[in-house]
Amino acid sequence: MDIAQIESQALKLSESDRAVLVDHLQASLSSKKISYLDEHVTEAKDRLAAYRSGKTRSFDGASFVASLRNSLS
Repeated sequence: MDIAQIESQALKLSESDRAVLVDHLQASLSSKKISYLDEHVTEAKDRLAAYRSGKTRSFDGASFVASLRNSLS
């Protein structure tokens, strides 16, 4: 069975059964990988908090890249 078939079958499960499956799959990952993901979540939350508090501002991608290219020319 390939990953697409497994996913298709998993999506047919009830929400609670999918939650149990997720818990089991996450538990099967090495703790190092989960720690790495936790670090990304923490960083994302910190950045969002900084944005919401006004400590940092956002730029749309296209404008930022254009500005960067202009500054490097």
